[in-house]
Amino acid sequence: MTERGDGAGQAGSGGWSGWGNASGSTPPGGGWPGQQQPPQSPQQPPSQQPQPYGQQPPPPPPPGQPRWDGRQETEQLGATPAGPPPPAYGGQPYGRPTPPAQPPGAWNPAGGPPPWAVQPSKRSRKKPLLIGGAVLVVLLLVAGGLFFFLRGDDFSYAGRTVVEPQQVIDDAEAKLDSYAEGRGGVTSDDSGCWFRYLDADTSDVQDDLVCGPVLFVDGDPTATYLLFALTPSAGDGDVTFEVAAEPTDPQPQELTDRELLASPDGDTPPDGAGDLEVPQPPPAEAGYTAEGPFDDVELTAPEGPATLSGASARVTITGLAQADRVGTGDDARSPADGEVFRVVEYVVDRGEGYASDAPTLSYVVDGGETVPVDSSVVTPGATVEALVSAPEDADVQLVVVDGVDTQSLSMVDGSPGPDNLQVTTRVNRTADAIPAQQIPGVISAPGRVTTPFTFTVTIQSATLSWFAGTNVTARPSGPDRAWLVIDTDLVADTFSAGEGPSQYFTLTLPDGTVVAAQDIVDDPALVGTAFDVPADFTAGTITFGGVFTYPDTATVDFQPGTLSFPVTVAAG
Repeated sequence: MTERGDGAGQAGSGGWSGWGNASGSTPPGGGWPGQQQPPQSPQQPPSQQPQPYGQQPPPPPPPGQPRWDGRQETEQLGATPAGPPPPAYGGQPYGRPTPPAQPPGAWNPAGGPPPWAVQPSKRSRKKPLLIGGAVLVVLLLVAGGLFFFLRGDDFSYAGRTVVEPQQVIDDAEAKLDSYAEGRGGVTSDDSGCWFRYLDADTSDVQDDLVCGPVLFVDGDPTATYLLFALTPSAGDGDVTFEVAAEPTDPQPQELTDRELLASPDGDTPPDGAGDLEVPQPPPAEAGYTAEGPFDDVELTAPEGPATLSGASARVTITGLAQADRVGTGDDARSPADGEVFRVVEYVVDRGEGYASDAPTLSYVVDGGETVPVDSSVVTPGATVEALVSAPEDADVQLVVVDGVDTQSLSMVDGSPGPDNLQVTTRVNRTADAIPAQQIPGVISAPGRVTTPFTFTVTIQSATLSWFAGTNVTARPSGPDRAWLVIDTDLVADTFSAGEGPSQYFTLTLPDGTVVAAQDIVDDPALVGTAFDVPADFTAGTITFGGVFTYPDTATVDFQPGTLSFPVTVAAG
């Protein structure tokens, strides 16, 4: 548990910076900013660019075989025509046979399909893609008399062919799933990863993948995509990519430049979060404890007194809450199944005793498991917030051991424990002023003349307490009792006789109970007169009178007279 501070403790710069690198550059052709761009080779005009694969009319089929000239019914993408099987994998992506060389700009004037077909992805999370075979290669757009050609599904990096792009995607998706699980996030069957082309006119991709949708605790359903950096292999030949284990920025962003995203299986990312919902905080382990402050928890002051006081410390609960979650984002937690979070805020002050040893504090559930409080925060003036996860019907106590006294406060409603010192939490403990009175008496001593005097008896103060002074080790008879300590003075005519001996005093309670005074100081040279009374004492009558022989053998006798001093202390 930690002193309330500014709530700091998050590592880093204090927030996610969004997509961006040191230079703040933007890739050509649009797209998400913030990634290092590979060098680009000069582009030929569209009419002079070689096509990715040759598209000459296919040879006539063998006798007895159906034609494969584009006039068949639409087939599922990935179907192969009847006839000899295609060559085995020989270094081309997806096991395609090496297409025949074509002159620059060549394309299939007959409009038929190419003599190969893209193989479907084996990822179970993707749905198979169905298109018409007759329009697989050429997309005709009538706009100002111009023709635009599809780029196909080939991927390159700085002019170097990307080796096994599907494996790169699969690796990234596995890391996306692992990363999401580690942060308590969620993905869906539609979540995946995609390459980002530099622009619409090249097959060169950027050095990162767009992955999502993914949502984390307290996430924004409109910002659900992460970037995973790609590290290219060195050299001038074909390039392989290593996918980073974590995204470049942990804060998901909105999806932009969708038209520049592509994957080998032709799949496209879903809009926004798809069918994802923002996840709830993960459950903490049973008996979870945490330090505050908890800014997202609304605390309520206890209804009754929630204070205990001992020899060295006074502890007051100022706020309580039962919470179903604490924290935000990755730090958020919910209670374990069958438990609730008990949150407490309390203030530590100095006690009213004379102990020099610091108290020890702890949280105790149902009188069993004890969670100690860090002693470094138990200092006068400290405000402490803490959380304990416990069954909803459990008794959770803040326990304070202070010298020989053990006291507690409920972390459910703030009520004090049955063994708490009751008088130490009273607000009103000093009696109203008591007028002095006079009484006749005589002083006698062996070998001396007996002399009458008029004595003035003064009760200078009457105070309720548990700790009566530095020289007092005596304690009232129970935690629900108190000392009513009186400070008196006897003056015989013109000279003072000092503190009145305890033997002269008795106290009568409203119910008629007579309480004898006690000298609660062990030192015989000192006098400390007190009455053991209920901790909620408010009224009584002190009686003065009798005979007492002092240590110097002098006797002071007030018989048969007595004095009565009404004593009142405000309740509360």
